[in-house]
Amino acid sequence: MLAPDTWERHRIISRLVGEPDRLLDVGGVAGQLELFLPGTEILAANVEAPADLIYDGRRLPLADDSFAAAVSLDVLEHLDRAHRADHLGELTRVASGRVVLCCPLGTPAHVEAERELAAWYRSTFGEAHRFLEEHLERGLPTEDELRGLGAAGGRDFTLRFHGDFRRTDDLFKLASLARRRPSPRALTAYLRARLGRRGPGELLARSEPYTNRAFLIGDPSRSG
Repeated sequence: MLAPDTWERHRIISRLVGEPDRLLDVGGVAGQLELFLPGTEILAANVEAPADLIYDGRRLPLADDSFAAAVSLDVLEHLDRAHRADHLGELTRVASGRVVLCCPLGTPAHVEAERELAAWYRSTFGEAHRFLEEHLERGLPTEDELRGLGAAGGRDFTLRFHGDFRRTDDLFKLASLARRRPSPRALTAYLRARLGRRGPGELLARSEPYTNRAFLIGDPSRSG
């Protein structure tokens, strides 16, 4: 069963790409996106298993325009800023059609919340959370950064926004407690919160202070 935040972003991505015959999921887990796009042939490329294709994280060993669409879900924040444009460039190189990239949005409030969440995890469980630590080390992509990547990306890119990180962080804490320190109380609290979680909702044209995630959506340039 997918975590609610994972389900939301995959569901939104599936709506945005439509029904391509062949899609590349860079940074994805094998078999995960197929749950939302059962009629599409999907190749999950990642730097580690489980994936259909393991690669070095830089250059995809795939031909230009070999997929109808390409997506990247929550990868950008794990890359050094100097490599993020290259990551987007690889997506656009291998896709003849739409490219969609999503990531947590680095508003000042979100950056501070991530710092607090990582500290909570360390103090609660006595060890660091790998992905949260990478967020802090490499930095959440900001709106200006994403717009700059889109402007230099060689396609017609639009930026859309979704969710409230406060709800996502609360659910992360409950899920972590239920998994790491299972008890009837912890499991009940998590299940109640999860069942009360609403669907993906609409994408917004403007960000807000507590926006959770940004979606960078690119199509082949009409002027090209």
